[in-house]
Amino acid sequence: MYLTHALHRGVRYWPDRVLTVDGDRAFTTAESAERVARLAGALHTLGVHEGDRVAIVALNTDRHHELFFGSWWAGAVANPLNTRWSAAEIVYALNDSGSKVVLVDEAFAGIVDRLRAEVDCLEAVVYVGRGEAPVGTLVYDDLVAAAEPVEDARRSGDDLAFLLYTGGTTGNAKGVMITHRSFLTSLLSYQMSGAAVRADGVTMLTGPLFHIGALLGWYAQQLLGGKLVFVPTFSPENAMRTIQEHGVTGCALVPTMIQRICEHPDFGSYDLTSLEFIGYGASATPDSLLALVMEKLPHTQLVHVYGMTETGVLTVLNGPDHRARRKLGSVGRASSVVELEIVDAEGRPVPPGTVGQIVTRGDHVMAGYWNKPEETANAMRNGWLQTGDGGYLDDEGYVWIADRLKDMIISGGENVYSAEVENVLAGHPAVASCAVIGVPDPEWGERVHAIVVLRPGQSVTIDDVRSFVKERIAGYKAPRSLSILDEMPMTGTGKVLKRELRASIAGR
Repeated sequence: MYLTHALHRGVRYWPDRVLTVDGDRAFTTAESAERVARLAGALHTLGVHEGDRVAIVALNTDRHHELFFGSWWAGAVANPLNTRWSAAEIVYALNDSGSKVVLVDEAFAGIVDRLRAEVDCLEAVVYVGRGEAPVGTLVYDDLVAAAEPVEDARRSGDDLAFLLYTGGTTGNAKGVMITHRSFLTSLLSYQMSGAAVRADGVTMLTGPLFHIGALLGWYAQQLLGGKLVFVPTFSPENAMRTIQEHGVTGCALVPTMIQRICEHPDFGSYDLTSLEFIGYGASATPDSLLALVMEKLPHTQLVHVYGMTETGVLTVLNGPDHRARRKLGSVGRASSVVELEIVDAEGRPVPPGTVGQIVTRGDHVMAGYWNKPEETANAMRNGWLQTGDGGYLDDEGYVWIADRLKDMIISGGENVYSAEVENVLAGHPAVASCAVIGVPDPEWGERVHAIVVLRPGQSVTIDDVRSFVKERIAGYKAPRSLSILDEMPMTGTGKVLKRELRASIAGR
């Protein structure tokens, strides 16, 4: 199937419904399709041919929607870039991908000159922001209005749809090649869970649209009909206001976003009863946070999605399991259209309850890393993608994440999984957020080190932390040292940057 099918379907069945809302802009499905066809024509005039990459570096906007469909319509590949990156990282990704056109908004107007000077492959920089366009850019609306619409290229199957660059937390970012087939397979995994986007719903897009999870939510709502509400950046106030104003039925959030909403002092001032489900994932979710969400949003179904850019959706845990406090902490069962195993270091399946590496294969898996055959070969072994995550299966086939394998701490000969300690420590009444890492220790080899951000007016000591943790899990897992920060270093998708934490601790 070709991904532009969703837009063709919408034009046939609900052409006059409002499809996209971005601040004071709104377009019906028919208007959106017309703009997409014109954008594809404009891309052709800018030298974009079949298989070429078209990039966007902008905060969430309806221009993402048009750029994704417009790229495919033109026979090209969409390349949304991480908005948390530095200018140097953006330049690297544009050069690495060979993107011919890049769209930028007002948040990135200041790097236009650098992009033009340092990205040799660029044919054009197009301004999609509000206000006056920077010198040397083309104005998006003028470009679309002047272009002639073209026929849909209808690329499909194993043709590339997205080039999604990983966060670059270890060295240069890698371009993950997502085909039309792999994206749609992940979409089916999500929708077949029975607890995802519903027909005629309203999806709020506040998670960054360079992330696979946000992209799946965006496309699912388009495919089933309904409304897409674009929110440039997340704040709890803006999210709650948007839910109330537009009757939002679903959204995807990372755990830190959910926590900030539920703990906001004005939480009770907004009507959030329209919110039927929250899809969440991307980082570990403490049991204490899940309990808080179920208390504050009793009408909202929680849908845990586990996966990564390279795999799309691997497992899905439906809301009813959460509500019954059953399998709380699990990331769910393997979704219907993927294979998943837990294997040892030699790639052999291990029994239930045994921690090993999570591996997967199927049509949902990426086609590989762009221009990186060695990295692709390391990630794909005998057809199985190596996730790098440690976990185990229980007797009912539910997946439990132990840790990133590289984050496992070996202290005094014992394996300590930081995720387990973090789950306990997050329940401490003084702790707003936390991370656990291993640091070198002359006696233990590595010691368990906790980093915490405290709630306002709270204090904590290492003795407090050790006592709290030892009451709940084995004593050897309790932190032996402690750092207190004002805020955690985070990626654009809400994951704690443990590499930065390790570097800061080592530098002391």
